[in-house]
Amino acid sequence: MAKKASRRQPKIKQPRRKKLWLFLFIGILLVGGIYCVLSLPIWEIKQVVVNGAKMLSADEIRAMAGVPLSDNLFFSDLRHARDNLKKITAIKSFRFYRLPPSTILISLKERRPMATIVLEQKSVLIDDEGVILNRSENLSLNVPNLVELPVISGVDKKAVIGSERLDQEMVEVVSNIILKLAEFGQSSRIQIELGKMKDVSFLVDDLLRVKLGDTSRIKLKMEIFESLLPVVAGRWVNVDYVDIRYPDNPVIKYK
Repeated sequence: MAKKASRRQPKIKQPRRKKLWLFLFIGILLVGGIYCVLSLPIWEIKQVVVNGAKMLSADEIRAMAGVPLSDNLFFSDLRHARDNLKKITAIKSFRFYRLPPSTILISLKERRPMATIVLEQKSVLIDDEGVILNRSENLSLNVPNLVELPVISGVDKKAVIGSERLDQEMVEVVSNIILKLAEFGQSSRIQIELGKMKDVSFLVDDLLRVKLGDTSRIKLKMEIFESLLPVVAGRWVNVDYVDIRYPDNPVIKYK
């Protein structure tokens, strides 16, 4: 018997090019469909919510940001609003969130005032980094404990006006004084006289005056002051001043 030769017919494969065109067509349909859905009027920005504004006014933040209402929530460019908020030095950080169907949420973190600098015709608030918080005249700051903040005088106006932050040396001096006093529970009713950084002194509770002199070895001087506190405890009213200008030879001058 003669054997029949059997051959399998090869399968006809769909060309790759057809598959690619099919996938591309489906992708275009999906993208087009999504775009059409996201372009519906329901996604128009109708409100801007500000979260985290305590010292600042939420209404003023909204106005300053200038988020374009009636723009599409998903396609609106918020770069201009971001640039506007970056100009507000009282804001430490912020983020924008797009909340469907029609809300932009601005979540921000405020800087915390550390002290008030007294100039001739105005007062300036600074935080622990020396950033000037009330630079913008278009924004109001509501600081509940304003009267309790340490008061700084003897600052050259040129170091403040037109600047975003204080000189780093000045920040370190002020921070060292305030933080050290806060360690033993004295964080309010502090008056610091910088004497243009050449004759620094401070007054605590309107009673105890401490002379620090220039800004050299400021940390050491504050540590020495802390060590002298037990000596004058309960007798501040009888002390004329504590002189730590020369930390190796501190002096307590009684009245």
